[in-house]
Amino acid sequence: EEAEGLSAYGPVRLSGGEIYNISLKFVNNKYAICALDGIKTKEQAEFLKGKEVSVKRTELPELNKGEFYEADLVGCVVEDLKGKNVGIVSAIYNFGAGPLVEIGDELIRFDGYNFPSVNTGKKRIVRKI
Repeated sequence: EEAEGLSAYGPVRLSGGEIYNISLKFVNNKYAICALDGIKTKEQAEFLKGKEVSVKRTELPELNKGEFYEADLVGCVVEDLKGKNVGIVSAIYNFGAGPLVEIGDELIRFDGYNFPSVNTGKKRIVRKI
């Protein structure tokens, strides 16, 4: 949630399989400006462009009730209040105003009003329509 917590998760893995220790240098607006151990020059950093950064799931903190990791929502079956299947969550986007859930060709704000019941263990979400 907070940029200051980035280094608490241990080493990060890049989509190419490389593993680096990460440290926060400073926060600029909402962006975390970080350094990876061993990356000292602009030329060394060039290969990082476009790579996905991830951490081991076991390193992530326990969530409170009503909190979800966005990755856990992808693939969930979405039902209406009567139990009718209305689709599957194919992606989560966040353009700055909160998470949007993609179901078919729709983007719906992910909040307690639109989605009153979420069970990531059973991969089921109820959507208020």
